[in-house]
Amino acid sequence: MKKTAKAASILTLATGISAASAAGITPLPETHAQEAVKIDDLYSYPLDSYLVSVEALNVRTKASAASPRADTLHLGDSLKIVSFQNADWAKVHYKNGKTGFVSTHYIVKEATTVKTTAKTKVYTDKQAVKASLAKNTSVSFLGWKKTAGGGIDFGWALVDYGGATGYISTKDLQKLT
Repeated sequence: MKKTAKAASILTLATGISAASAAGITPLPETHAQEAVKIDDLYSYPLDSYLVSVEALNVRTKASAASPRADTLHLGDSLKIVSFQNADWAKVHYKNGKTGFVSTHYIVKEATTVKTTAKTKVYTDKQAVKASLAKNTSVSFLGWKKTAGGGIDFGWALVDYGGATGYISTKDLQKLT
């Protein structure tokens, strides 16, 4: 770009910003990089308790099989999910507050019972109504709904209700105390 054209562009931009400021127009807020969703920040369900499902599970320093091994967990060991890095890796707390990364392929959700807070519908993964449950019906929380892009939809819980499974809106669920 020639120097005169560049100078004219900068001057035009500066004039536009000054005019917008004088008119009381505020700039758009900055956007921030999306962070991993922290389970602790979601609702009040104890949905972050998981168990090791293999004889030995390596805990890594980073969310990668190529990263150094920090520790080893064993079948039945309990851990708490801090956040899901992606569908394959989770950041966890284990053994008296230690933190590391484990493969999500070798952990299972510890059973959690929740109840419905109102009469609610149970849906299939295609959003078709599968059943209707009365208020205060106990169901087992099995996990979250997965999105088409491989993410997690925290607005829907996968539940088991009397041997059948389906999705219930998380706003219609409450943990048992």
